[in-house]
Amino acid sequence: MVVLRIYLARHGETDENRQGIIQGQIETELNATGKEQSRRLALALKDVKFVHGFVSNIGRAVETATAIMKVHPTLKWAVHPGLRERYYGELQGKKRTSPENPPSVEPIEKFVERILQWWDEDLFSSDTVQQLFENDRDEIKNVLIIGHGAYLANLIKALGSQRGFDVGTAGKGRAYNTGITIIEVDDRHASRGKLLQYSDIKHLDGLEEAVVMVNVDDIDKKAGRTQG
Repeated sequence: MVVLRIYLARHGETDENRQGIIQGQIETELNATGKEQSRRLALALKDVKFVHGFVSNIGRAVETATAIMKVHPTLKWAVHPGLRERYYGELQGKKRTSPENPPSVEPIEKFVERILQWWDEDLFSSDTVQQLFENDRDEIKNVLIIGHGAYLANLIKALGSQRGFDVGTAGKGRAYNTGITIIEVDDRHASRGKLLQYSDIKHLDGLEEAVVMVNVDDIDKKAGRTQG
């Protein structure tokens, strides 16, 4: 039986993360800390044999993936707009002054719907993933996804609440910059799965004080928590 192990990591830190500025889908760059976080993320993943990589088409995610390409130079990547962060409309590029969202912000329900659509249609229905399950041998296949904090946190939460995955309380936690999350799926239709690890940052040993603990891209009054 083939087991698909999905590694998910958030992009490295940006100045906007540090300053509490909402990014959403605007283009921002990694700062010096973010580049070091990405370098360490790459080293942490160096010995994992990945069969494919997926990355958001927003620059900070691509820049993080580029660091990983240095240790996985032959890994094939798909740059996918379906992994884009939540759209924050008129709030993008600004500091939040209220947990209330104006109408221009992508509703949380639509955001989660978009996340699960990517998971179902662009990931698990893709030839790339389906072909991995055609082997009869018992083996683990590893896939890497580089994305955004609110996206990854809401993906885990939705897999638990809407798909019955065993995720514990992880959906209530923060997805830290370059934190590594691992999901294991043993069904080609992704009808069951479990969370092995959530937003682990052991690779940032010595940089913990530099980790931004609150992500303003995931503050939502209805959700009642903070994350981007």
